[in-house]
Amino acid sequence: MKKRFEALDSFRGICAISVVIFHMHFVNSITELDFFRGSAIFVEFFFILSGFVLAHGYGEKKDLNFNAFIKARFFRIYPLHIFMLAIFILLELGKLFAYKLGGISFNNLPFTNDTSVEQILPNLLLIHSWTPFSDPLSFNYPSWSISIEFYSYVLLFFTIAFFKTSKSIVWFCISAIAFSLIYFKSDILVESVLKGLSCFFGGTVIYLLFKKSSHFKFPPALATVIELLLLFLIVQVVIVNFKFKSLIAPILFLLTVLFFAYEAGLLSKLLKLNAFQTIGKLSYSIYMTHAAILFILTSIGIIIQKITGINVAPTISSQRYLDLGGAEVNNVFILLTLAVIIYISKITYNTIEKKGLALNKK
Repeated sequence: MKKRFEALDSFRGICAISVVIFHMHFVNSITELDFFRGSAIFVEFFFILSGFVLAHGYGEKKDLNFNAFIKARFFRIYPLHIFMLAIFILLELGKLFAYKLGGISFNNLPFTNDTSVEQILPNLLLIHSWTPFSDPLSFNYPSWSISIEFYSYVLLFFTIAFFKTSKSIVWFCISAIAFSLIYFKSDILVESVLKGLSCFFGGTVIYLLFKKSSHFKFPPALATVIELLLLFLIVQVVIVNFKFKSLIAPILFLLTVLFFAYEAGLLSKLLKLNAFQTIGKLSYSIYMTHAAILFILTSIGIIIQKITGINVAPTISSQRYLDLGGAEVNNVFILLTLAVIIYISKITYNTIEKKGLALNKK
């Protein structure tokens, strides 16, 4: 039976929550802390974790079949993606209804810019992050990373199928070349795709390093110190803006995934607690559903502001915020919003994700 990396599963959930708060904007609240303003970078952590886990699951398979592989990946990713795309199209229809009948505008006019009709097909095909003709942040904007990840799966399959004995070299080369292209600001591919490829295949390389050294036993006290140091460095890198942040952060994330895979320190043990494991299990649903929930909350704020004249949805520096009457109230509402997102994610996990996986087995 393959090892379950429970500590890494929890990291996936923590990163998802951090990205959710990054997308929130409440006046004078925790959403405006430097850590959460920099938390978008945790998407690169997602790519690394995915590469690590996929290399663990498929890297050593001798009879890997493309149909079986791509079906498993398709039914893991697509059901919730298609569901959320449909939700966003319905929300656009709601915007159109509100605009035509009530004259209420929600930032952009319905079915324009990043939610225009021509963006639907690239989203359906999950290619919206790959082409110069589509907007990667269209409709359910978190899906830009899923677009990159899905086709990284396909590339991973071909590296395993055609480079059986030298796949480790190929994985390293893909990651290193993409990393170098980012450094030299190449426009051969968009930067987000290069970051995805660099981090995803960096994760596969890290898995190979872990596999070679998995027998090594760290003293618990030393492991705990190293884990604390890694988390401290991550916080500093997320908070502080510096010249080579986009290059140093992925390297730090790679080291963190490698070391926490050993599950040797106290923090690794804490990450195995049920609360963290639950968030990790729901991480994909949390990531994919939160944008729609936040849009609905913001839209309600705009409607209340329109009707009452109370400035509950102010625009600050071109960004729409919510303000329910002070920092304390806003922070409480943030926690309530997170609770709603987690609750809805539990529903989508059970009714969509799990059923998608069951369809694959059939």
